[in-house]
Amino acid sequence: MSFVHSIKRRLHRDIVADPVLHGLVLNLYLNGERYPQQVDDYFPIAQVTDEALAEQMRMHVADEQKHVLLYEKAITKLEQPIVQLSTADIFNEVIRSHTVVSFKIDAHDPADARALKLAHFLAHVHFLEKRVARSLEFHVDACAHSPSDYSQKAVMAVLKDEGRHVRYTREAVEGLLPARIAGEVLDQHAKAERRANLDFSARQLRRLTRDARGLFTPARRFAYRACANMLNAVLYLS
Repeated sequence: MSFVHSIKRRLHRDIVADPVLHGLVLNLYLNGERYPQQVDDYFPIAQVTDEALAEQMRMHVADEQKHVLLYEKAITKLEQPIVQLSTADIFNEVIRSHTVVSFKIDAHDPADARALKLAHFLAHVHFLEKRVARSLEFHVDACAHSPSDYSQKAVMAVLKDEGRHVRYTREAVEGLLPARIAGEVLDQHAKAERRANLDFSARQLRRLTRDARGLFTPARRFAYRACANMLNAVLYLS
């Protein structure tokens, strides 16, 4: 097991061990699922000419609405508040802050421009969902040690859907564009997501150890703050 893997597993178990911390983190996941409802350029299904892809996107939207309910119930069972976070604290938005292209489709865009923007959107979602799935793998493992068994059931259900989302979004990008351009689009969004993950993780580690400082042992708090500083340094150098 790598050092990073060990730290992530320990962090998620520390989070799940305390209902306040667990509620804070479930709210992070919840706000990510709500994000598409807050913006006007996610899931542009009306612009999709391939009916099979349009149907997959409709299923994706329905899944995210289901995930909102799952997370809300899990948070409620922990007797914690459901919180509307600022946009800056939502992982989707952090990725976008590191992404130089827009995927908003305009009515006057020609067909090739629409296809490219749709591919950019799907590549953005692909790497977002892939990262969330990795996080949920740690979290579902940690939830096995939670006093409430509902959290694990909810996270497992979300994780199952995320795997399907990761697969179809990548396939769609490769189907929409010539191979070389598809590769460039995927590479661009992979780099944006990697930087965003460093940024978001450092920010949230600092937030957790600041706002819930009494819920960590001094040694754990020091270790997690050190990790946040390391992530910031890697981001600065990348």
